[in-house]
Amino acid sequence: MTNSKLRIGILGAGAMGAEHAAAYAKIPDVRIVGVFARNLARAGSVADMCGATPFIDATALIESDTVDAIDVCLPSRIHHSSVVAALSHGKHVFCETPLALRLDEAQQMRDAARRAGRLLQVGLLMRSAVPYGHIKTTATSGAHGRLLSLACYRLGSYLRPGAPDHKPPTALVHRGSGRFVPSGCASPQLRRPR
Repeated sequence: MTNSKLRIGILGAGAMGAEHAAAYAKIPDVRIVGVFARNLARAGSVADMCGATPFIDATALIESDTVDAIDVCLPSRIHHSSVVAALSHGKHVFCETPLALRLDEAQQMRDAARRAGRLLQVGLLMRSAVPYGHIKTTATSGAHGRLLSLACYRLGSYLRPGAPDHKPPTALVHRGSGRFVPSGCASPQLRRPR
């Protein structure tokens, strides 16, 4: 960091990008300098939430000297290229889950972070979420016997009025995999190998 605030560029202006921007805006030692989306209006909507500049060129944001770290909130299939590019340009990286869709891509990202001497953090935040802690404690307590299966549902930011991608709950019923697939990769963190 070249100044007192960590300067972050967010790649992605969908539900997760908007949530991250809103969270960062509340942290005094962080400044969002740019938000990337392929659509300028969408990038601008999220950038406005945190006083950042909208970008429609991810490479320009990654290569900017005004950025210390990149937050990757893009579709999972393009995490690898974005993370490796950011690390190769000397940026620290926070990446939403899943880190990669293939093991070799995850290993390449890890190796790129080691070569660059930069941090690569994966958003495995469910380990610290109070509701998940309660579920794990309850499930492993034996109070309900030995549980063989547990079904949970977690909804994303698109239910929050004012989010750039706000949708009423009824709009989610027939939605494709969307937000529910990424939630599925966080839930196994509750499981303990035996």
